[in-house]
Amino acid sequence: MSNSSDSDSRSSTHAQRTSSIIDEFISTVLKSLQDKTFESFTLKGPPAPRKNRRSSNKLSNNTEDMDAKMEREKEALRGKYKTILGRLVFLQDKKKRRKKNGGNDAAASDVESGSLYLQVTIKYHLATDIAQNWKIGALSEHTDEIALDVSEVESGLRGIFATAWGDSDNSADSGVPLSEWGATTNKDGEMDIRSGELVIADGSYDLQLHGNKPSFRPSKTKNKKKEKGQSQLMNDPTQLSHDRTKNVPLSTSSEFFQKLGVTNADNKPKTFMASKLRQCQKFVEIVSNLVEISYSNNNGAKNIRAIDMGCGRGYLTFSLHSYLSDKYNNSDCVVETQGIERRPKLVREINGIASELGKGKFEKLNFIEGSIGETDNSIFGDAKQHQSGENKDSVDIVIALHACDTATDDALWFAIGRGVEVIVTAPCCQHELRPQIDRHVSNNPSHILANVLRHAIYRERATEQITDSIRAILLEIAGYDVQVFEFVGGEHTAKNSIITATKKVLSGSKKEGTRLEERRKSLVELAELYGVKQQRLASLMGESITSSSNLKVNAAGGMPPL
Repeated sequence: MSNSSDSDSRSSTHAQRTSSIIDEFISTVLKSLQDKTFESFTLKGPPAPRKNRRSSNKLSNNTEDMDAKMEREKEALRGKYKTILGRLVFLQDKKKRRKKNGGNDAAASDVESGSLYLQVTIKYHLATDIAQNWKIGALSEHTDEIALDVSEVESGLRGIFATAWGDSDNSADSGVPLSEWGATTNKDGEMDIRSGELVIADGSYDLQLHGNKPSFRPSKTKNKKKEKGQSQLMNDPTQLSHDRTKNVPLSTSSEFFQKLGVTNADNKPKTFMASKLRQCQKFVEIVSNLVEISYSNNNGAKNIRAIDMGCGRGYLTFSLHSYLSDKYNNSDCVVETQGIERRPKLVREINGIASELGKGKFEKLNFIEGSIGETDNSIFGDAKQHQSGENKDSVDIVIALHACDTATDDALWFAIGRGVEVIVTAPCCQHELRPQIDRHVSNNPSHILANVLRHAIYRERATEQITDSIRAILLEIAGYDVQVFEFVGGEHTAKNSIITATKKVLSGSKKEGTRLEERRKSLVELAELYGVKQQRLASLMGESITSSSNLKVNAAGGMPPL
């Protein structure tokens, strides 16, 4: 009888200690909000069951029993808390306010206002996540100060802990919703929140509720580099807003955007031009990162030169030249950009726009008439000049976006032959390999991919992927680091894959030689899998793409003399 009494006493003492720790956690959260030091909190429930590898190896005959046990354990957790995340958000609203001057109403002006919330995301085991916004205060239009009220936060937190303890009556009063599975059952004295963390401006606190010694104390590992002070997020809540201004490389107020018809007099994108503006921003972001790497690797660079092949109306050409000029143009470095376009009327038009923009940074931007395969009068000059190592005091860039079919290969070969440091291409209309793949599938009905490639639409997609994969390997063989990724979303353009390549500094080591041979082997294996016997860039480089080819290649780089 005494043993039962002692057990009840210990259980009661533990529950009181746990309740006291929870109160301390909630009080610290509320105080940090009032002191403007709060940053975030995390609460963790019981973990999902996992298989014990050692046990499963020993009891391999009882695998079905173990699986059934795991399923029962998972089901027992259904609807219980998994993790609870709390962070600050600022939600803006716009109001029209009339200003009176001398008794007359002036024009209405936009006044930004909004409210600060503690956004709590509740993740359950085997149930739908729930997010709630607990209002902390509203931003005053007159003082830019937040008038704080943390009562909703206190009620919400107490409801969460009540639910975790199985106290459904108190949790219902808090307004915190249960999962779609309703209230869960707990063992006597069991707390479904096991641990947590509170992060404030000057440190972190660890919460432990699982085990015999519940605690809430400063973290020993995360407070060393913290400096005391207020949270920047609470002192400037507008930076938490979902509506805050995006950090983009180009200002929409740039004059060239208006000249090209992208933006209007209010610096807003014109009808149907918003996607073009996003495309320009994303393009500059991608290329500028590549240029920065190459420029830092070439300390002696006195020039940055870019050629845009098949530039069209020059939206991206103007954008890149403007950005690079602003960043690099100085007494030690000159930025020069050239667009190449086949349509003479369009060339005259965009040259006229460049001239209208004045002699400042657009003085070194020009457009010439020509095609990708005929570029002898480009600012890069003769390829042999570059092979001899002369005039390489510059970072050179070649851009070829949406060059149809093998025109992309011609652009890549132009860049490779001149030792260009940065190459950016967005291929389209990859038709060259399609007849070869069609013929290979037709002649090999037992091909490993026959059930996929028998469909024309999949052969079309495979043609695009294989063409660009071969180009990527060939660029690596030529000494480039290569990436292939999505340029912009498919809603802006269907041809949205981009290939970027940056010239590597090669040492001639044995490891590099081994890597080169591996790339050549991969090239042959890929081509033979799809029956590809000829590809434009491979032919220009003199690279073999079939194991039976008698084509002799240069061992150093795989390219015959230009």
